[in-house]
Amino acid sequence: MEVNAPVLMPLWMPIVGVVALIAAAAVILRAFLITRRDTSRTVGDIPMAASERGQWVRRVEDTAARYQSHELDLRGLHLELAGTLRGFATARSGEDIVSATVLEILDMADTSGPRSIMERLRRVRASRRPLDANPLGHVGELLAVWEQPSFDRDPDAAADAAIAEAREVVTRW
Repeated sequence: MEVNAPVLMPLWMPIVGVVALIAAAAVILRAFLITRRDTSRTVGDIPMAASERGQWVRRVEDTAARYQSHELDLRGLHLELAGTLRGFATARSGEDIVSATVLEILDMADTSGPRSIMERLRRVRASRRPLDANPLGHVGELLAVWEQPSFDRDPDAAADAAIAEAREVVTRW
């Protein structure tokens, strides 16, 4: 019985294996680079003087007084507070928040919650309160809550909560 000599692997097989590994690594690296979040438009945090902050607090207080004197209904209160917070957020962030949609604001904000904007909105609307610790994200989530129809069993409680949330944003951020 004759023993055959071992058959060696052709040289092209390891070359194809190495090329395939390099191609797979390149595809994975490309996927990570293309799908990562765009950070080219990072939103700043512009310091605000106490006198300027006081103007924003007065706007919130004036809106609260107009609601309490029955000049505004709950929906009007939400619209006025949303306008005030949009102006305040524009002054603090340096971005045009006045004309931005809620989705654009949430996209600008570096969130402390889930990265998916739709998941954040779903959670915020389910709990009917903002969840983000990031100030700009908090403002965006407040606007999303206030966009919902203002048919509440207790409109005064909803108004008090909205006024308190607006005061907190203006005094803390």
